[in-house]
Amino acid sequence: MSCNCRRCREKAQREEVITSPTKTVVNTRTKERVVKHIHPTEVINVNRTVVRNEHFFPVHEREVNEVVEENFNCGSDFNNNRCRPFWNW
Repeated sequence: MSCNCRRCREKAQREEVITSPTKTVVNTRTKERVVKHIHPTEVINVNRTVVRNEHFFPVHEREVNEVVEENFNCGSDFNNNRCRPFWNW
């Protein structure tokens, strides 16, 4: 029920309504999933027989230059001096 008398109408005219900005609430739901990474390894055991054939060539000489490449796992810290061979986890 509302009052419709003069005093109520005057009071209603003096009332002020202030609306605040809408407050936004974000609800985040996190779902965890597992991804399995499989790194298969094949081990080949080689049984080798070395046949030593000796050949002689007077004044025969040759040089071979060889490059060996090594990979190391040093993690994510650039100042870390504890690197280890890459596949020896």
